[in-house]
Order: sequence, then C-alpha cells, then structure tokens
Amino acid sequence: MHTYQPDFDIESAVLHELPYMIHMREQFHAHPELSGREHKTSQTVLHELQKAGIEDARIIADTGVTGLIRGALPGPVLLLRADMDALPLTEQYSCSYTSQTPGVMHACGHDGHTANLLGVARILQAHRNCLRGTIRLAFQPAEEGDGGAARMIEAGILHNPHVDYALGLHVAGGLPQGYIGLRHGECSASCDDFTITIHGKGGHGSRPSDCISPIQMGVSIISQIQDYVYHKRADGDGVVLTFGQFQSGHNPNVIPDTAELKGTLRTYNEKKRQDILETLQHILTASETIYGGTCQLHVVPFSPVCINDDAVTSRVESILRHHMADRIQLITMERGSGSEDFAYFSAAVPSCFYYTGIYDKEPVFGHNPDFHWDSHALQYMAESMLTLVYYFAG
Repeated sequence: MHTYQPDFDIESAVLHELPYMIHMREQFHAHPELSGREHKTSQTVLHELQKAGIEDARIIADTGVTGLIRGALPGPVLLLRADMDALPLTEQYSCSYTSQTPGVMHACGHDGHTANLLGVARILQAHRNCLRGTIRLAFQPAEEGDGGAARMIEAGILHNPHVDYALGLHVAGGLPQGYIGLRHGECSASCDDFTITIHGKGGHGSRPSDCISPIQMGVSIISQIQDYVYHKRADGDGVVLTFGQFQSGHNPNVIPDTAELKGTLRTYNEKKRQDILETLQHILTASETIYGGTCQLHVVPFSPVCINDDAVTSRVESILRHHMADRIQLITMERGSGSEDFAYFSAAVPSCFYYTGIYDKEPVFGHNPDFHWDSHALQYMAESMLTLVYYFAG
C-alpha cells in the first residue's frame, strides 16, 4: 500500500525560507498598526502574495487579506489564519527592530503569525504539485477586540470554495522554543466587555437624602453581580467577572449626577454566559426601583468560547506525534481565561487552534511593553503548520 509523503523535505524548505520570515516579522514589528488600521500591513501582505503568484490575492473585510493555493491532488479546503494587528502600548525593549510608531507595538506575537503564514504560503505555492486539497489564506485584521474574524466570515471568506476545516496558531510566551501546546475542547474563554452608565441626582454631600447617588448604586450593583457569579454560577468552571473601571464625581463633598462602570465577563459555557448577562440586567432594573436612578447596560461581545473540534484536534495531535516527534515536544495546554476571536472560525467549521513556544531562556508575557522573543522561533511555527497541511488529508 502506497503511503503519502510530500516530494520535498519540509524542514529544509523552512530553513531556506526562515531568513525571509525573520525579515518580514521584524519589518512588521518595527511598523505596527492598531486594529482596523492595518492599511500598510495589509498592503505589504497583499504585495508579497502577488509576488509569489498566489491566486485570488485581495483585500477583504477592509484591512484583511486573503489568497488561494490549489493543490494538484484532491483533498479538503483548509483555512489557515494569522492575525495582524498590534496593541496600544509603548515598547520598552530596545533592539534593531523596535517599534517606530509611538504608543503602538506588537506585544502579542501577531507580527510573527503574519510572517509565518507568508513563509508557509510561499512554500505551499512552490510545492503545489504534492499538496492535497486547497488552502484558503486568512490574514486577519482586528483580533484585539474589534471583530476581525467575524467580519472576514461576513465578507465570505468561508465560501468560493467552501472551507471544510480551519487551523490557527498563537505564540506561547510560557513555553520554550520547540514546544507545542494543544488542547481538546474549550481552549479559550468567551469574552464580553460591558459598560454600565448610571444616572442619579447630584447635590451637596451634606444632604444625601435629597440626592440619588450613582456611586452608591454602582457599589450595590458590583456587590450583587459578583455575589451572584461567585456563589451561584462559578462552580469552579472558570467563570471570571471583573470590574476594571469605576468613574464618578470630582469633589469629596459633591454627590455627582452620573457614574460609569466598565468590566469584562469570561466563561466557558454559553448558557452561563447568557444567564449572567441577563441577571446583570435584572440587578440594574432592581437598582433603579430601589434607588430611583436609571441604568443602561451596553455589552460588546468580543468572542464566543473557542472550541477545538475533537476529530480535527486528534488528527493534528497524531500528525505532530508521527512526523515531528524528533523535533518538538507536544504538551497538553491548560484552559486559560484569555479570549481569542479565532473562536468565530471554530464556531463555523471544525477547527484546531494550537500554541507554539517562543522563549529561549525564560518565559515572556504578552500584552506587556517588554514583550520580546527571538524570531528564530518562526521555524517551529512554519514547520508545524506545513506538516499539518501536507498530512491533513489522511
């Protein structure tokens, strides 16, 4: 029985392409762009795809980029995703490619994700003759809280041709280079950011009975919803509700008219997510009745729970163990309360999202102005993704 094997050496191809990927990663890092503003980044990606001769290379969802690579052999349509946006942070780490944009930096590894997928795309395009199936490239904008994945789906990236499966990866600052983290089922939490605006009745602090204090209403709301979450709905299931902002008033002896609370809700269960949001609204309504003020709740859904499909994840695990066991260490990731909008792809098609280690001597932490990693870690990203693509068809 003939066993499929690509007619080129993936490891050698990645090593040949590594200088290009490092150059692109460091170029993106030096010129970061915020969510929804990835204009130069997307134009650079588009130009690189066009230079490589990739079919259907075009802008999608305002500042995203897509392209298509058709293999010569039959197989599934597989979407590969890389996010491109940076964060509003001022970089503290000094190197030859430190961010040149004040107040903006790649503190989450998206520069590496983009450079990796460019290198992977070039290798896939050059070796289409032994590629089984079709690859849909998704260079995604606005992952950091601005709905980029959902917008790409709305723009039709999962059609023409119909996408069967999706794969994505993320750098893992807590894993050393050569390690790959994988998890079945829920791998990141849902995220809903919310704002509560409270309107009371201001007045002098010496006469609180003549006023409706929005501060008192806010304190009561925080206490009630946190009591509900942690005593009724947490159950050790990873539910997190955090208030990160409470703004009201300017003087110690004046009761203000308004207050604004901002927080975030993370869950792994859609039923609990909806229950907590509904309960929060009930608490606001009750607070209006008790105190006499008014409350408005505005919820901004960032992403649903990101769920790795069991069959796809088992396939990914089997391929990595069989074809990369001599070069990587595969570990089971713990479920974290961070969120990832690849979840929109995983909700639409069977998917797998995995993590690649990047640190050399000690762990590094994302969303931090000192976040830095050696670009040579791109080798493990590219090699793992290419191995999965070429052997995915089974």
